[in-house]
Amino acid sequence: MIQLTAGANTALSSPMIEIRMKQHSTQSVQADVSAYALAQDTQKVRGDQDMIFYGQTSNASGSIRLQQQGNLSTFQLDLSKIEPPIAKIAVSATLDAPFTFAALQRLEIELYATGQLIASAVIEGQGRTEAALIVGEFYRHQQGWKFRLVAQGFNGGLKPLAEHFGVEIQAEPTPAPPPAPIPAPAPIPAPAPRVNLSKITLDKQNSKINLSKQAQGFGEIKVNLNWNKKGDPTQKVSFLKSLTGGKSGVDLDLGCLFEMQDGTKSVIQALGNCFGAFDHRPYIQLSADDRSGASTDGEWLKINGRHWDQIKRIVIFAFIYEGAPNWAATDGVVTIYVPNQPPIEIQLSEGGDRLRMCGIAELTNHQGEFQVSRQVKYVAGHRELDQHFGLGLQWKSGSKD
Repeated sequence: MIQLTAGANTALSSPMIEIRMKQHSTQSVQADVSAYALAQDTQKVRGDQDMIFYGQTSNASGSIRLQQQGNLSTFQLDLSKIEPPIAKIAVSATLDAPFTFAALQRLEIELYATGQLIASAVIEGQGRTEAALIVGEFYRHQQGWKFRLVAQGFNGGLKPLAEHFGVEIQAEPTPAPPPAPIPAPAPIPAPAPRVNLSKITLDKQNSKINLSKQAQGFGEIKVNLNWNKKGDPTQKVSFLKSLTGGKSGVDLDLGCLFEMQDGTKSVIQALGNCFGAFDHRPYIQLSADDRSGASTDGEWLKINGRHWDQIKRIVIFAFIYEGAPNWAATDGVVTIYVPNQPPIEIQLSEGGDRLRMCGIAELTNHQGEFQVSRQVKYVAGHRELDQHFGLGLQWKSGSKD
């Protein structure tokens, strides 16, 4: 295993690569990571699809994927699938103002090839005045690939760094005065969509968002449940065990109640092995059941948005199947990913009243629109949740195999 310093490189013997970045900070700051697939002739992205970040966690070919949990971020690369025009993949980390990398104690880098650790590095934050950092780059060399540790600061945050690599950033909308009455101009073709770096957080003050109806549906909608611990992510399991007196970790389950347009109603959850289906009714599927909380990407619920017209509403919930019902201590977060839209976050930072069930959000088909309404309603169990949302299902005890 090689210990890399700034400027050093190492050859990659396998196309299946992971780069893991662990953040360590004494302050409540967390850097956002991103990757840019750069063309040989321009050293810039070919389009916004070549930027991989929290709002777009994979490129079109799936050859670069981002997974995040707390302070651990992982890029998974299949270098054999990188398109020939791409000669370099730059990996970076950025902080929001007013923080600079002096607020980040250190960034630990680990490089894996086919699951084996081949190189590591530590980038110290002390004395750094920049808010962005180019961590390293994968680049073509002869018939293969190499990785170079760059560890170079960059003035500005995520927006100027993305623009440096050629990404077109969507401008923040600014209110305009009412226009004077004039004849309607000839229609102008809409510009190509640009990357939106904004995250949308639904809270008590801003609890609802509507996404306009799409002619072809909304594509693959993904709902993620994760335990977003601010400390060292390697301590997650022992932290969760501490909530139950050291006996076992907390098992948070993701699921949903749903109602179709024809009146069909049911539940999707690991309890009772009701995992649903993505390609046929109900077009909702639970992808995984992470009993430990140690998975790097938590639990996922997928909704086939191409058939959104057949769905009336979905109630997203989380349930503490095992462990002490202390929601604030789990620091859970649910993120809803809709293609070409900013991620929608709902944090589970309340509910320390020993209730095991939380109705997190209601997704409603309102005349074809995709409406997300924050609920964060804590109840004792499934029956009480059903009563609150008025589906009228019949319930009996169940278990997970």
